[in-house]
Amino acid sequence: MVLSKEDIFKILEENPNKKSIAEATRKHALLNMHVNGVGVKEHLSSLKDYETKLQTEVGQKIVESNKGIFNSLLHPINKVFSAKGGSKRYDLPTYLSEQFKNKLSDVAHGVSLRKWLEKKVFNKYITDPNGLIFIEVSNNEAKPTFKSITSIYDYKTVGQKVEYVVFNPVKIDDTNKMYYRVVDDAFDYWIEASKKGDKSSFTIDKDKTFPVHFKGCPAYIVSDIFDDVCDIKASFVDATLEKANTFLYDNAVNTKHKLLFGFAKYWEYGRDCVPCDGDGVILNKDTDVQEQCWSCGGSGRRPFGDVTDKLILDLPKDKDDVVLNKYSGFDSPDLEIWKQYKEDLKDHEKDIFKTLWNINFVTDQKTKTATQSVMEVQPINDKLHSVSDCFEKLEAFVTDSLGFFYYENAYKGSFINYGRRYLIESPDVIWEKLTKAKTDKMPAVFLMNLTKEYIQSLYANNDVECSIYLKILGVEPFLFMTIEEVIALGVSDDDKKLKIYFQDWFQTKSETELLLNTRELLLTDLRNFVSQKTFKNETPIVQ
Repeated sequence: MVLSKEDIFKILEENPNKKSIAEATRKHALLNMHVNGVGVKEHLSSLKDYETKLQTEVGQKIVESNKGIFNSLLHPINKVFSAKGGSKRYDLPTYLSEQFKNKLSDVAHGVSLRKWLEKKVFNKYITDPNGLIFIEVSNNEAKPTFKSITSIYDYKTVGQKVEYVVFNPVKIDDTNKMYYRVVDDAFDYWIEASKKGDKSSFTIDKDKTFPVHFKGCPAYIVSDIFDDVCDIKASFVDATLEKANTFLYDNAVNTKHKLLFGFAKYWEYGRDCVPCDGDGVILNKDTDVQEQCWSCGGSGRRPFGDVTDKLILDLPKDKDDVVLNKYSGFDSPDLEIWKQYKEDLKDHEKDIFKTLWNINFVTDQKTKTATQSVMEVQPINDKLHSVSDCFEKLEAFVTDSLGFFYYENAYKGSFINYGRRYLIESPDVIWEKLTKAKTDKMPAVFLMNLTKEYIQSLYANNDVECSIYLKILGVEPFLFMTIEEVIALGVSDDDKKLKIYFQDWFQTKSETELLLNTRELLLTDLRNFVSQKTFKNETPIVQ
């Protein structure tokens, strides 16, 4: 959208999207509090209407946020950025392609575009879903930045695309003048604002205004989840907020209870203070005046440490008074209340997990069968697909913006595809599925996919080993058959030798050879190796 001068002044005067911006800002504060722990103390102050003054004071000193629980809750999303597969292509002349890749390898803070999205934007995708990725230009360099909803005065959007954006007014040039920054498809404006009485006036500062060097307004909303009720974008964790509030409140009450009532209380029958004989006062012989007893502080009871740490009972005075069978002891706190608090918090945590991922929270993986694992992982994969879709669009927006900025019409676009092999399941679970699939004589293609998943999961943190074993899958003959099964086949002796001596050949190869040589070269080397071997039916077979 290209704004006229009249359009700009009208937007500044009327602030047409003020209500939506205010709601998005309110939601950001709530999300930021739960996920990042910002403003928890102020949020919990709402409990003061249900607490004593002492409980409120204790609560202000021992604030515990939901940051930890959300960190654990969102852990599976890390798989979006480490998933196997995916590809990138840039439609540029070959001689410019490598240069562009170098620029994308350091877009901000010395990290690549993909890493910047993971480390910087992902948290905003969760906590500030209506914020923007905005491409800033300085010294002929374009850099992606994030602009929070709290910095935005007004904007108009179509989906995630931004038609125009107006940032909150600021002071510049060490003057008292206020300036709005307005960016549309054509220009990056700075508008000087002044006020006479109740009437505002605006002037475009032409010295600070410059053309936009992109195909449209260089801004893009980070979330693609629609909140049709409020007409804003929603967070990935939006559905969990009510339950997260309950968890936060209950956890606060539990912590306060432990601090206020969690100490065993010493008690004893009160005995008269020796110096004052239980009166609490002592006669000062010098002044002939009764003064507070120096030993008991006027209580008349024999002191013992800190009087606030014990409960002193009066001695029985008549037959109706209760007589205890001991003269002192400790009164322990009610452990049943603690246990109930802990159970409630565990239930809340499970509810939050189920609300977000649409599956039950399971702590014992060993009790699940492979079939159950497949069924439970699928809802997580479905959710992760939606996150991958969003970040593909975010990366494509930044990539295309930078590509056009630097190369203009020589740049034709990009293709960004994130991998979808999230490897949520453990290697043990995948191995169990693979074993069952082989027993059930599943097709070789299915077995191959499971084997790749197993290797990628097993060597998730070792790219070298992962690459080697994935390559070897295409080298070993009759991959899913035992040596006995191959010998029983009606194949040539040369083919049988390939299977029999494959392990011997593999052990002669160094890691470097396996990593750098192509599959075809390794196959040729294997054939040369077994050509020196003989085969007879009585050849011993070592599995």
